[in-house]
Amino acid sequence: MLAVTSIDEPVLYGPLVRMLTPASDWVDLFTRWVIYGEYHYGYPYYFLSAVALLPVRLAAGGFFTNYTGLNLLILRQVISVLPMIAAAGIMAYLPTRFNKRMASAGLFVLILSTRGVVRQNIQWWHPDALAILAVALTLFFLERDRLRFGRNFYFAAAACGLATGIKLAGVWFFLTIPVVLLLGFKTRALTFKRMIYSGVLFVIVMTASMVVVNPFLYNAGARQEMLAIQADKSEELDKGYEHDDPQYYSKGPQWWKWTLEDWYAHPLFLGFLVLSVAAGCIWGPNRILNGLILTWIIPYSLFLFYFVAVKPDHYWLPVMVPLFSAALNIPLALKERALPWFNSRPVTGRVFAVVVILLLAGQLFWNLARPANGAINLYDRALDVEKF
Repeated sequence: MLAVTSIDEPVLYGPLVRMLTPASDWVDLFTRWVIYGEYHYGYPYYFLSAVALLPVRLAAGGFFTNYTGLNLLILRQVISVLPMIAAAGIMAYLPTRFNKRMASAGLFVLILSTRGVVRQNIQWWHPDALAILAVALTLFFLERDRLRFGRNFYFAAAACGLATGIKLAGVWFFLTIPVVLLLGFKTRALTFKRMIYSGVLFVIVMTASMVVVNPFLYNAGARQEMLAIQADKSEELDKGYEHDDPQYYSKGPQWWKWTLEDWYAHPLFLGFLVLSVAAGCIWGPNRILNGLILTWIIPYSLFLFYFVAVKPDHYWLPVMVPLFSAALNIPLALKERALPWFNSRPVTGRVFAVVVILLLAGQLFWNLARPANGAINLYDRALDVEKF
């Protein structure tokens, strides 16, 4: 079942078993837990996974590998599902502050019901949810700082380092942070000297966080192996796999259409969300938040469109989770921009509100109508295999 439902889990599970296998002495134990030997993903993913399985390891001793089904159940819930729920909760909280319970709950359910999120939650034990949670925390602390450049700004730097240390996701804040610093300078929250100082300190905290959460970097052999793996992965992202149809690896937005439409939303609804983020940057109560989201999704999306040949749906999760959190921005923006006009035309205002509600309800229904048949079919086949 491990091999049938995911081609990644058999590779990732081996190093975790090595970490939890009884050690010969304290040096061997330290080596097993720090030099884990599989550097496609960062140490927090493996460390937290090993911690999640410690109860099974302590209860079953060296025979814990006999409980693969239980181990995977725990790993998928603790490492994939719970962090994704937390990330969705953060992204639902930021635009609503939970002041309107129905709107907050609706946004939360909309994010979690997205097909790509559902598939990621039910199919595998993977680091994506942890990376997305770190991204959500970065946005949370940056928004909470509100251009004051205090401790929350540097908490964001630590979260950004964590996102980088798990799956290099934090590097895509390279546009967000300069824009935040320039806004601080423009609004006179920062002098030019302090702007440079704050930017340098952000990079230092981010780098320190990335190194601290990846302690294997002290070892030259592990460090070189990690660099080699990442170099191979970069080539794979750029050129794809040799055994597949080369046309599938064409680059550009048009080649991602099937993935985006099948796993996230129709292009028209995605366009609505992009317009919603843009409108929220100009009007409404969450201008800073929407500016952060926009500067986060632009470079990441351009990278995926024009520099990534392979097309798995989970690559878009770090973009889509924040993007879907902007679903309520246009009503909020128009309410602020055209409030006197709406007040003088209450019927028009109600009609507009109903149209937006129907649009979001339609997307929610579309999400739930076929949440992740592909992943469910994989499990059906796996169970059939297990019977024999």
